[in-house]
Amino acid sequence: MKNFRLGISPLNLELVIDRVLKEKGLAGLSQFRLSDLIEGVAKAGYKHCEITLDIFQLFPIQITEEEIKKIKNIKQKYGITYSAHFPFISIELASPNKFIREGSVNSIVDAFNSFIQLEDDIEVYVLHATGEFIADAMDFIMDPNIYPVATNLFADLSIQSIKEIIKRTGIDRNKIAIETMEFPFETTVKMIEKLGTKLCIDTAHILGGFSGECDLVDIAEKYLDIAAEIHLQDYLKKGLVDHGALGTGKTFPPEFLNLLHQRNFTGPIVFELPRSEALKSIEYIKKFAPQIDLPNIKDLPFY
Repeated sequence: MKNFRLGISPLNLELVIDRVLKEKGLAGLSQFRLSDLIEGVAKAGYKHCEITLDIFQLFPIQITEEEIKKIKNIKQKYGITYSAHFPFISIELASPNKFIREGSVNSIVDAFNSFIQLEDDIEVYVLHATGEFIADAMDFIMDPNIYPVATNLFADLSIQSIKEIIKRTGIDRNKIAIETMEFPFETTVKMIEKLGTKLCIDTAHILGGFSGECDLVDIAEKYLDIAAEIHLQDYLKKGLVDHGALGTGKTFPPEFLNLLHQRNFTGPIVFELPRSEALKSIEYIKKFAPQIDLPNIKDLPFY
């Protein structure tokens, strides 16, 4: 098996607020260059970078023609690959309110079009088919007779929204990976089958029970063939954060890593973690799955 295509998602609110705004103020936003961040990721030895598209709708950060060229050149120079995470903050594709759904669709279409020149370079677009409102609604619904009705209703609304996104963007369905979220896993799989898209397995969400009573290894055994990307982290609840370094939640099964190795999973495997926790996770892999060849990741700042 080739090296795990380990990646990281370095562009997040903490980076923008703590490293850009706190240190440089509003002027720092105009000076920020995504290409510098991606090159930092590549120099540290990562083979993949997930780009968080939310950031470009929350902050006035511009992606110029020059930036696009630099990002393409970095891909060629370092052999790094890219995925993109569609906006999810305040987004609700399954909302029963049609105006919320329409606004959410518009947000995702705009994010796609903002990076249209990188479409050929982005191999996976990760999507949350349901958001925080639906998660809260599912927690609120206690009646076992109503729960499946509500689940199917929300799934149908989300499918309508995703079909509209596909229609308006022309995006290849095989590039869309619907992430495991706070929504029943079985229903998520049915949505993927109806839409002809792919799956993104977030290990922390599965381990945390967000998708119901599911076994992570069992899911991988049954559904790895439709997975386009893995979000690799342990479940560790710390305030609003539920992602932790592998091993820190004392729940992560090494068998999952072994299965990825045995099945020769070739998609990106992404840490949605701070740099220090990603490094701890790499040490966990070395200890508990030593047969896996890993890229040489260095402890270097990205930006």
